[in-house]
Amino acid sequence: MPKKKAEFIRYNTIKEYVNDTLKMRSSDGAVKKFLSEFDSAIEDTLTDAGKIAKESKRNTIMDEDIIPALEKHLGKKHLTWQETAEEIIRQNPTDLGKISKAINDYIEKEKELSERLRAGHRDAKNLRGRFVK
Repeated sequence: MPKKKAEFIRYNTIKEYVNDTLKMRSSDGAVKKFLSEFDSAIEDTLTDAGKIAKESKRNTIMDEDIIPALEKHLGKKHLTWQETAEEIIRQNPTDLGKISKAINDYIEKEKELSERLRAGHRDAKNLRGRFVK
């Protein structure tokens, strides 16, 4: 017997949202297509997050598992600098130290590159690719 697809969101929830919030009507086909695609995206995201958690030898899906899975299946959200700062500040002290070290390493490499460029180092233009990942 084929495995039944998971239904994470109810049909009526979408119909009511479109009617009440958007003040529009929706066709049955549009709602069913939306639900089918969205349920598949949720299932794929959770499956990938579960794999990431298991690779880390955990039985609990955590933020660090779900975020890359969401980005893979739903795309990345580009943050403003204020949102980026807020996300960084929310990290634990150990991760803040790693972030700080990465930023300092980047600044040092850029300074080194700038010095080589100013000194007229002949292959300095090709060095930028080595420092930027």
